[in-house]
Amino acid sequence: MIKINGDIVTINKFPDGTPRINIDVNSIEEYDYDGSPCIWLDWIYESNDEMFYLMLIKKHLERFKTNVNYYLNLPYIPRMDRVKNNDEVFTLKYFCEFINWLNFSGVYVLDAHSDVSTALLNNCFEENPKEYIEQAFAKIGERNLVLYFPDAGAAKRYSDLFPELQYCYGEKKRDWKTGKILGLDIRTNGIDLADKAVLMIDDIIAYGGSLYYSAEELKKNGVKEIYAYATHTENSILDKEKGTLIKSLENNTVNRLFTTNSLFKGNHEKITVMEVAVL
Repeated sequence: MIKINGDIVTINKFPDGTPRINIDVNSIEEYDYDGSPCIWLDWIYESNDEMFYLMLIKKHLERFKTNVNYYLNLPYIPRMDRVKNNDEVFTLKYFCEFINWLNFSGVYVLDAHSDVSTALLNNCFEENPKEYIEQAFAKIGERNLVLYFPDAGAAKRYSDLFPELQYCYGEKKRDWKTGKILGLDIRTNGIDLADKAVLMIDDIIAYGGSLYYSAEELKKNGVKEIYAYATHTENSILDKEKGTLIKSLENNTVNRLFTTNSLFKGNHEKITVMEVAVL
């Protein structure tokens, strides 16, 4: 989904699949930002085709709207941030080069999975997910909530956002040949987890393996209620065959998953989806 100043751009197609896009540039208002006229584009990821649409839309705007700064709100960035072999296409690198070629005055991303992506993007500003996690707090309604992070890296990344709250984290056990998670240990930081309510926090989940194993261990530690939050959730979370966290949701080990619509487009009675803010 692509928006111009908050309004969705409709993408139609000719019978051969060629995109047909109509944009009335005279109806588009230029906003003042940092003392200069600007236009905001939002790209809420739905498909790779949208890269092409984004180019067409920006080039059309530039044809008629000159001397204007263009800003891109790009909540989700593809996460293939490294390659090991020469036959692997470095997707993220070329994706960022494409965005840079479009020459935005600023690119705003939300809770990027890797520092590599923000380093590769020109004029990049990373937004933290604090407001969305706070929305989860409000919906849970639990004052003595304990935060849980699936690894030490996530604990370091997010714990400073809520210094007033206690937290613990996991240490994953992996099969280093396959990358498969075999289980994990919980570092409690001295917290007695018995009868506590816990919110597990991560940046992105696909099938939810890390949070699934985390929830199993938290239950063994006597946790009473478990909730989960991920800024970006892939639609694969709903896969009943490969999915793991979906099992925890449906057997009530995990009460609810909170996420944003930056990536997730599905629907489930135990998944709460929050709208990403339009800048």
